[in-house]
Amino acid sequence: MASRSSAVTNVNNGSYGSQESIEYQMALVVKRVGEVKGLVRKSPLYWESIEFFAKDLVARAIFYALPDECKLHYLKRNISASNMEEKEPVYGRIYL
Repeated sequence: MASRSSAVTNVNNGSYGSQESIEYQMALVVKRVGEVKGLVRKSPLYWESIEFFAKDLVARAIFYALPDECKLHYLKRNISASNMEEKEPVYGRIYL
Protein backbone atom coordinates (compact mmCIF):
# COMPACT_ATOMS: atom_id res chain seq x y z
CA MET A 1 0.00 0.00 0.00
CA ALA A 2 1.33 3.46 -0.87
CA SER A 3 2.23 5.79 1.92
CA ARG A 4 0.04 8.82 2.51
CA SER A 5 2.61 11.24 1.05
CA SER A 6 3.05 9.25 -2.18
CA ALA A 7 -0.72 8.93 -2.60
CA VAL A 8 -1.11 12.70 -2.21
CA THR A 9 1.72 13.27 -4.70
CA ASN A 10 0.08 10.95 -7.23
CA VAL A 11 -3.26 12.75 -6.89
CA ASN A 12 -1.61 16.15 -7.24
CA ASN A 13 0.33 15.00 -10.32
CA GLY A 14 -2.82 13.83 -12.06
CA SER A 15 -2.30 10.13 -11.48
CA TYR A 16 -5.16 7.76 -10.75
CA GLY A 17 -6.91 8.70 -14.02
CA SER A 18 -8.31 12.01 -12.82
CA GLN A 19 -10.31 14.03 -15.33
CA GLU A 20 -10.02 17.70 -16.19
CA SER A 21 -12.11 20.12 -14.16
CA ILE A 22 -15.59 21.00 -15.39
CA GLU A 23 -14.41 24.58 -15.91
CA TYR A 24 -11.63 23.39 -18.20
CA GLN A 25 -13.98 21.09 -20.13
CA MET A 26 -16.52 23.89 -20.67
CA ALA A 27 -13.80 26.36 -21.66
CA LEU A 28 -12.71 23.85 -24.30
CA VAL A 29 -16.31 23.49 -25.54
CA VAL A 30 -16.64 27.28 -25.86
CA LYS A 31 -13.28 27.47 -27.67
CA ARG A 32 -14.05 24.65 -30.11
CA VAL A 33 -17.57 25.93 -30.90
CA GLY A 34 -16.16 29.42 -31.41
CA GLU A 35 -13.67 28.09 -33.97
CA VAL A 36 -16.37 26.72 -36.31
CA LYS A 37 -16.09 28.47 -39.68
CA GLY A 38 -19.35 30.14 -40.67
CA LEU A 39 -20.89 30.00 -37.18
CA VAL A 40 -22.14 33.43 -36.07
CA ARG A 41 -21.07 34.06 -32.49
CA LYS A 42 -24.11 36.07 -31.45
CA SER A 43 -26.53 33.59 -32.97
CA PRO A 44 -28.92 31.23 -31.16
CA LEU A 45 -27.08 28.32 -32.84
CA TYR A 46 -23.83 29.35 -31.12
CA TRP A 47 -25.39 29.48 -27.65
CA GLU A 48 -27.48 26.33 -28.14
CA SER A 49 -24.38 24.47 -29.34
CA ILE A 50 -22.49 25.29 -26.15
CA GLU A 51 -25.39 24.11 -24.01
CA PHE A 52 -25.87 20.98 -26.14
CA PHE A 53 -22.24 19.89 -25.82
CA ALA A 54 -22.18 20.71 -22.11
CA LYS A 55 -24.94 18.11 -21.64
CA ASP A 56 -24.07 15.45 -24.23
CA LEU A 57 -20.60 13.93 -23.92
CA VAL A 58 -20.98 11.56 -26.90
CA ALA A 59 -22.12 14.35 -29.25
CA ARG A 60 -19.22 16.48 -27.99
CA ALA A 61 -16.72 13.71 -28.77
CA ILE A 62 -18.17 13.27 -32.27
CA PHE A 63 -17.98 17.03 -32.86
CA TYR A 64 -14.32 17.16 -31.74
CA ALA A 65 -13.46 14.24 -34.07
CA LEU A 66 -15.12 15.69 -37.17
CA PRO A 67 -13.09 17.49 -39.84
CA ASP A 68 -13.45 21.28 -39.60
CA GLU A 69 -15.46 21.52 -42.83
CA CYS A 70 -18.18 19.23 -41.37
CA LYS A 71 -18.66 20.89 -37.99
CA LEU A 72 -21.18 23.58 -38.98
CA HIS A 73 -23.28 21.02 -40.83
CA TYR A 74 -23.20 18.75 -37.75
CA LEU A 75 -24.42 21.61 -35.56
CA LYS A 76 -27.24 22.48 -37.95
CA ARG A 77 -28.35 18.82 -38.16
CA ASN A 78 -28.45 18.36 -34.38
CA ILE A 79 -29.61 21.75 -33.15
CA SER A 80 -32.59 23.53 -34.59
CA ALA A 81 -31.58 27.14 -34.01
CA SER A 82 -30.87 30.08 -36.26
CA ASN A 83 -27.33 30.98 -37.30
CA MET A 84 -28.28 34.63 -37.76
CA GLU A 85 -26.99 37.29 -35.39
CA GLU A 86 -29.31 37.97 -32.50
CA LYS A 87 -29.53 41.62 -31.53
CA GLU A 88 -29.32 42.54 -27.87
CA PRO A 89 -32.51 44.15 -26.64
CA VAL A 90 -32.26 47.86 -25.94
CA TYR A 91 -34.46 49.18 -23.20
CA GLY A 92 -35.39 52.79 -22.66
CA ARG A 93 -33.96 54.66 -19.75
CA ILE A 94 -35.68 53.87 -16.47
CA TYR A 95 -36.51 56.86 -14.29
CA LEU A 96 -37.10 56.35 -10.60
